[in-house]
Amino acid sequence: MIIDHYDNLSFDEKEYYNKIYYGILKGNDSIRLPGLFDAKVLDKIIMVLKYEHAEIFYVDFQRMEYVITPEELIYYIRYTMPIEVRNKKKNIMENWIADSLEWMKIQSGDSESDIYRKVHNYLIRNILYDYEALQNPEMHPEAFTIGGIFENKKAVCEGIAKAFKVLCDYVGAKNVYVVNGTALSKRLKMIYPHTWNMVKFNGQYSHIDVTWDLEPSRTSRYNRYDYFMVPDEWMQKDHDYDNSIRCDAVEQSYFYRQSCLIPGPNSLKKFLDEKLQNKISVLYFRINGENGLPDDIDSKVDNIVQEAVRKYATSDYMIQTVSNQLQNIYFYKISDRW
Repeated sequence: MIIDHYDNLSFDEKEYYNKIYYGILKGNDSIRLPGLFDAKVLDKIIMVLKYEHAEIFYVDFQRMEYVITPEELIYYIRYTMPIEVRNKKKNIMENWIADSLEWMKIQSGDSESDIYRKVHNYLIRNILYDYEALQNPEMHPEAFTIGGIFENKKAVCEGIAKAFKVLCDYVGAKNVYVVNGTALSKRLKMIYPHTWNMVKFNGQYSHIDVTWDLEPSRTSRYNRYDYFMVPDEWMQKDHDYDNSIRCDAVEQSYFYRQSCLIPGPNSLKKFLDEKLQNKISVLYFRINGENGLPDDIDSKVDNIVQEAVRKYATSDYMIQTVSNQLQNIYFYKISDRW
């Protein structure tokens, strides 16, 4: 599930990794790797480099070219643009990072969790998913890198996950990894390859899928955290992956921290009473179902919410709902009722 990262490489693999990395930074066309004769090892190293250093958007890591001689393996770097263009785009990337940091207002006392939230919110508020690139990937290779983000403000899931990592890394939140798997898309009505992030905080791992928080946030006009620091139990409802690293910490999720993780329909009534008595117009919660949930949970939740709103409304009102049934996450925005 997690792409192997630098710490998991052997001593020799780290030596080869560093030679390739610094060779790319110098603009070398090829790297000589004495004593390496296994292309699978090279592939492993390149995959680590691809995701550990997502700021290297100008190298095609997908198509490896190499020659194996009796003494060494020679790796040929496939740059996707000439050096003049690379340097120009690097400047654009650096300006984008600076603008992003100004928007996020990272503070010196922010925890890694605070940084994850601010980067997540920056992305869901400022970028779009690139559906055209999804349909025609050969025509839009930049959408699979952070280049799609800093040039066009749109990318597919891989580019979005890389952008999340680059921004977190830049401000010192280094415990961010890129995850590959599959996901069940309600929009596309299919299972497809998907990329997101895993993060570590307070010694525990959790998932962050910025891509899947994009559309509901835009539709709701509200920062959504359906897939922010969530455990395997929730993620596996619509994502599939090799869970070799366990993510068990429900306590890191938005719903736990905001006390809107509801154990069942009966507790929901109490939750709604507290919110509506205080004239809270956004009802955003997750039904956890500790003892399982009925098949008609969506209609039960809707009936309970509608009844509660009617109870407290003093005038005509409108309700917008943008729910995530697969995750048993419900969102209601109520207007013109007080």
